[in-house]
Amino acid sequence: MPRGKYVNHKGRRRHFTSPEELQQQSEEEEDSSSEAESDDEGTDQPGGSKARGAISKSSAKSGKMPTSSEDSDESDEVDRDAKKGVAGLIEIENPNRRLKKVAQKIEHISLDTKPELSRREQKQLEYQKNRRRYEQLRAEGKTAEAKADLARLALIRQQRAEAAAKREAEKKAADEKKNTNDTVASGGSSATNSVLTDTKNKKPAATNSKVL
Repeated sequence: MPRGKYVNHKGRRRHFTSPEELQQQSEEEEDSSSEAESDDEGTDQPGGSKARGAISKSSAKSGKMPTSSEDSDESDEVDRDAKKGVAGLIEIENPNRRLKKVAQKIEHISLDTKPELSRREQKQLEYQKNRRRYEQLRAEGKTAEAKADLARLALIRQQRAEAAAKREAEKKAADEKKNTNDTVASGGSSATNSVLTDTKNKKPAATNSKVL
């Protein structure tokens, strides 16, 4: 039978690629890609990528430890290769990679500089400032709302004073009326008592009876 398009791998031994072979393949791909980029961009630094690839290959074959600069270059290349394909989805921590730290001199650091606020924080700060200023003006009675409150309060006080005066006048009139009624009642009772007293004190007139 002619051999088909797809090969049946059943019954065969599985072949696993070692990490060294994977690293060598990635370096070869890096060399080929760097050569293609150097050909497209021009010949500013010819042979740079080839030299790095040759150094890395020779060091890998000979088993010698690379220097610090070569180690950093290789770590950068490994990082770039890891970002390609599925390997870019996996976060790998490389202990050989040196982090670049920006050191500032002490004389260039100013303690007086205030941290920059975001737009939202600036709006919140401005709102709080305006609110405090409005509350202060309101307490001093300089705002339109404060003036309206004072006018309403004065009107309420006037209405209360008028109602209190009216109640006092009504109470006084009721007291005067009560005193008048008491006086009339006491005067009538005294007159009746005097009439009764006069009637009791009167003696009957003496009558002389003559017998004819």
